[in-house]
Amino acid sequence: MIDWLSFRAPFPHPHLIHAGQVTSHRADGSMEWRTCKRHTVTGSYGVGLQVRTSFTGPPPQDELYQSIEISGNPCKFFQGHNLWGTDDLPSLVVATLEAVAHALGVIIPDHTRQQWMRGDIQITRVDVTESFHLASLAEVLAWLRAAEQTATLSHRGRGQLCKGSTLYFGKNSRRWSLKLYAKGQEVKAKGHGQDAILGLPSCLAWADKTLRAELTLRSMELKRLKLATVADWLPHDGVPSRVTPELLLTHLGDMTMTTSHLSPEALESLRPALRLAYQSWEAGNDLRKTLSRPTFYRYRKELLPLGVDIATVLPKEVSNVVPLYRILEAKPAPIPEWAIGTPLYFEPRRVA
Repeated sequence: MIDWLSFRAPFPHPHLIHAGQVTSHRADGSMEWRTCKRHTVTGSYGVGLQVRTSFTGPPPQDELYQSIEISGNPCKFFQGHNLWGTDDLPSLVVATLEAVAHALGVIIPDHTRQQWMRGDIQITRVDVTESFHLASLAEVLAWLRAAEQTATLSHRGRGQLCKGSTLYFGKNSRRWSLKLYAKGQEVKAKGHGQDAILGLPSCLAWADKTLRAELTLRSMELKRLKLATVADWLPHDGVPSRVTPELLLTHLGDMTMTTSHLSPEALESLRPALRLAYQSWEAGNDLRKTLSRPTFYRYRKELLPLGVDIATVLPKEVSNVVPLYRILEAKPAPIPEWAIGTPLYFEPRRVA
């Protein structure tokens, strides 16, 4: 699903949309630049989107401001929560623009709507997510604690556990970052804007067993992936795009999670030197300190297919939880059938 969007779109309007302005003046008193502070457009569930006029200077008096910047969580805006939601980015963007225009009382001309439908909209950030179900909230939290110690991600290394239960990879990256967290714990956090589902036991039960994976793509990475405009996300030949789950699962597929337990058969199959190295690593030793560099990387290459990454120093105690490969092989948790067709699930009108 699409969890967060920041984009700049054509949006003719007669007056600045802002909540104040910030200006910079040169030493001689002339204005160097100015920018609008973001104005909040609040939806029916009390969740807001941040909007402002996008401009470089004041337009002539007989012309309109031509574009708008919007940033926020459209799923929460439309359905009051983000347990699940649409994967159709182009349709969600158009629905968001329509809702903002209605809230601001702005009449949009037909030629601008045509630009929206063509995807002539610049994306600066998008968060894509998938949910995986374990047995319970306790198992999700145990998995995250173990993953903090044993999981590594290609080009990001070890994760960083924040606030006790959110595992970040590349948290401060200017390109992309990945986080995994317990959705059941998040929805109950104070001020998280999930009031629409807090009184619904079925929704809370669904959330409690959910391990959420969330990939944030920022402007530089979107440009590299050639996904920087809404047109890049449009379906081809009428077939809905699968780009969002593909993006997320590609990054998850680069993650490895060590295990400290080889089966007796697998252990017996190892040649003696490799078996001794494995047993030393299993005891919590850093093999980089005892093996030569070529030997270390040769052993690592041989053990990786068995789910063992000796580049990660194993902690003395690791929770016995569901292995990462079982999460990745499982299908993402589907939207509950009982939510479809109700206000709990917003389906935007599909962009042709």
